[in-house]
Amino acid sequence: MRVNAKALISSLIDVSAADPDDKRRRKLLSILLLGIVASTFLMFIFLFVFVLAGNGSKIDGAVWIGALALLVGCLAFYRSNRNPAIPGWVTSGVFLLFLIVLFMFGDTPEQLASGRSLFVFTIPIIMASILLAPASSFIFAVFAALEIWYLSEQIAIVPNLFAIIGFFLVALVSWLSARNLEQALREVRLINKELDQRVADRTQELSEALSRESEQASQRQAILQGIADGVMVFDMNGKVILTNPALLRLLELPLDAVLNRHLTDIIASTQIRPEDRVLVLKSVNYRDDTLAPVRIKWGVRTLSMIAAPVRDQNGHTIGSVAVLRDFTREAEVEQMKNAFVAMVSHELRTPLNAILGYSEMLRDGFYGSVNEKQANAAERILTNSSRLLGIVSDLLDQAQIEAGKLKFDFKPIQPGEITANLHSVMDKIATDKGLTLTSHIDPQMPAQIIGDAHRLQQVLVNLVNNAVKFTMQGGIKVYIYKVNAERWGFDVTDTGQGIAVDDQKFIFDPFRQVESTSTRSHGGIGLGLAIVKRLVELMGGQIFLKSSLGQGSTFTIILPFEPPKNKEKEK
Repeated sequence: MRVNAKALISSLIDVSAADPDDKRRRKLLSILLLGIVASTFLMFIFLFVFVLAGNGSKIDGAVWIGALALLVGCLAFYRSNRNPAIPGWVTSGVFLLFLIVLFMFGDTPEQLASGRSLFVFTIPIIMASILLAPASSFIFAVFAALEIWYLSEQIAIVPNLFAIIGFFLVALVSWLSARNLEQALREVRLINKELDQRVADRTQELSEALSRESEQASQRQAILQGIADGVMVFDMNGKVILTNPALLRLLELPLDAVLNRHLTDIIASTQIRPEDRVLVLKSVNYRDDTLAPVRIKWGVRTLSMIAAPVRDQNGHTIGSVAVLRDFTREAEVEQMKNAFVAMVSHELRTPLNAILGYSEMLRDGFYGSVNEKQANAAERILTNSSRLLGIVSDLLDQAQIEAGKLKFDFKPIQPGEITANLHSVMDKIATDKGLTLTSHIDPQMPAQIIGDAHRLQQVLVNLVNNAVKFTMQGGIKVYIYKVNAERWGFDVTDTGQGIAVDDQKFIFDPFRQVESTSTRSHGGIGLGLAIVKRLVELMGGQIFLKSSLGQGSTFTIILPFEPPKNKEKEK
């Protein structure tokens, strides 16, 4: 059932295209369109329920028309996107223009030109850098600016220049990130293509050489001795009839454990994952033609393996040959990609901090007095830039964790410092929402503990901030306590809406969010709790969740008094 569902999803989002960049962008567009279609269907269901409840008169007819237009438009774009005769950039470009036009009917001209709905015009700008060429973000920034200008002229107000500048700043950030990401993808793709082609060429050459020299064992052995890659030659029954020293070194096996042994016996006696065993058997037993190279984990090594049939002079298959090469170094390129993403995220912080600084100076009148509307625009730029900076910081932490480059600095700290730092950051945020934030320290807690103050504050602030987002009334309580002689912990308890049992299964997964109105209104990319969990685990601890709908949530962190050794070094 799970396999069928996976195949169905793949058939819905996969698009055939010769250009890998075009295929990737078409696939992203398909995912986006299907998501919008699914969301629109859910909205229709909600509206029908609302009508059946006798509240249909409260629904504006424009809502039905707009939802229907969005649904029909997305289905049309989805069909166009899957048509190989229509260039992908045409469908994506028209779709983004469709969104910009549709946004004009989503609110009043006043709110669109300089109000609560102003931010929606950044959506096609960001999407353009992903669905089209990175520089396309500037084109759609121009479209958004022209639309703001047009709406302002229609209602006789001064165009919001700060918003227009913000559009181009968003376009700049989107262009930089998309361009660097596409360049990294092209480099990795080129490296993989060259390596696979090199292995395929060597395998084909070897297969032809073995076919010509099948009766001359001495020459055949001489060829194998000079090959740096590991080679296994199988007969029709899958038994190894020939190998070379390079293969024995790769697999760290003696000759008698390979020669005259069946392949199933060899892979059963080594450190190889079950799914890799299936790949190896499938490649070696495939008699029709050469399969694409497969990558497998063999012990501590990553190997690239390609197999091809061996034929005699009459073209009859008499066995197969498999070539394995050490792919461990190349696999590190994948690790370097994660490091590259971390570097890009780090570089994005500099322009974002500049945007924050200048926006704050504009708001505070550093460059001259500003009216209320200009101050509000600067405040919106400041708020959204802060939010984007938070997302970039989360991406940076996630990339550092995946690349194994996250650092810890364990030092003696006082529990009171942890709560004091928490209140200095979160008190105003909680108070502005009408919530209370209280903390309590167990008297049995030691005066000092060993920990990374920065990472502990990051975990605690993340949990409390999450609680504030999803708590409408009441408050949040933080309790730090001693668990036993070896461990201590803290609880973050809120009086919010709670989390359903089914959603708790993936609440700590990266890029996963609970589907609810509150979640969508607060935004985010679903990395906060995933980062919290990984930080806690890297500090030698555990995280637990106790929650039920309508009764709030409690996140419990348990940490050792003695942190894991060598955590101050790069992981």
